[in-house]
Amino acid sequence: MAELYRTEFAGAPSCDTIVIHCSDPRYQGHFQEFLRGGLGLANYGLVAVPGGPQFLTLVDYLPKFSWAGWRWVKFLADFTKARRAVLIAHDDCRWYVDGGFWQRRGNLRERQVRDLEEVRAQIAQRFPGIVVDLYYARLDGDHAVFEAL
Repeated sequence: MAELYRTEFAGAPSCDTIVIHCSDPRYQGHFQEFLRGGLGLANYGLVAVPGGPQFLTLVDYLPKFSWAGWRWVKFLADFTKARRAVLIAHDDCRWYVDGGFWQRRGNLRERQVRDLEEVRAQIAQRFPGIVVDLYYARLDGDHAVFEAL
């Protein structure tokens, strides 16, 4: 017999924010806590994939992958009537470290920050009126530190 698990959601049913971050399991709890506690987001449209927002920069390397990603973002922007987007990258992202075909000059953090800035510019161009916030997270023991960029 299947068990049922019921939740009670105390947040607002509406949302106007899109969040894009990495799906790295080491960071999931930290991301959720930061979004709810740090930014006060009770509800948001979420895209969580390896590498986070980086998938939106792959137009030259994986155009179909990038196209699908931009379709997801457009869907969420329309569905949520987004006025804000939050993009989060993190230290020691295995997607960046292990995936060699998009390697660029500079260290890991520099590449990630450049990608975040590129995605912010693309969102501004494609979705005028959406304010984009960039963050970079790193683990510090059992805690994560989020830096606004």
